Amino acid sequence: MPAQDKPGNSGKQVGYFCHLKLDERHMGAILVTNEIGVPLEFKYTEPVTATKLHKILYGSVLEKHLHETVIRDRLCREIRSDPDFFITSYDEKEFLGSVSNREMVAVQKYSLPPGDLSGPFSRIREREAIVELEDEAVFLRLAFSTPNEAIQQKIAAWLQEIARTMDILEPLNRIVSALTSMCGEGKRG
Repeated sequence: MPAQDKPGNSGKQVGYFCHLKLDERHMGAILVTNEIGVPLEFKYTEPVTATKLHKILYGSVLEKHLHETVIRDRLCREIRSDPDFFITSYDEKEFLGSVSNREMVAVQKYSLPPGDLSGPFSRIREREAIVELEDEAVFLRLAFSTPNEAIQQKIAAWLQEIARTMDILEPLNRIVSALTSMCGEGKRG
């Protein structure tokens, strides 16, 4: 097999964004891998803790501000890689936006009774769908940062392609482990 045809050599990059809240500390990270999951770039924030004054001034929008402006926007300015899209945990679907002008998709594994899909891409709501990964008979529930159906279809096809060469959810676990580890190390110092 020629070198350019081997998995990991096509230049395809997969972006991941993770936000983690431990106690009152917020952290975030971006991991970019190649299509087999080898890390190409990793950027993270130090833990951020809102003060009592922040809590009063920001009120109910504090979480959104910390998540999107303080963490995600800062990481966007630092990232040098250029993945087509960014994957995040489905739990983060309320915070979807763009990362370095790339759309985000929130993903989780999904159990679906056979026969409930109308094809490999089934819309649930305007910004949500179920997609079937071809080789594994695994279903993913997706929440999109965009209502544009053509872009949603492109993201779903991109995920199906990546799933042929890697477990697309596993790098999110790596990020959580890394952030948790770094947060624990900070306590000792």
